[in-house]
Amino acid sequence: MAQHKPVKTHTFRNGKYHISEDAALKGFCDVPPWSEHSMCIESGNTLSALDTAIHEAMHADGIPDRYLHRKDGTSDTSRISRLMWRLGWRRT
Repeated sequence: MAQHKPVKTHTFRNGKYHISEDAALKGFCDVPPWSEHSMCIESGNTLSALDTAIHEAMHADGIPDRYLHRKDGTSDTSRISRLMWRLGWRRT
């Protein structure tokens, strides 16, 4: 299989984001009023990396913290990530 080509930018509801990957970070996403429009996702081909990508993409699309972050520190995107992982979504 072919190696995936890194995605450097993507346009979401909040604008065009510059995307970077880092194995050491769980992820972050600038949201308005920040003007940087930067996003960092976890690198790798793991369930955690998939969850981070979905989570930060939802922030870039305008979903506020209160809908994604639970009081116990977990994320509501983990259920979506687990389903996608079970369906076979992987990086190539």
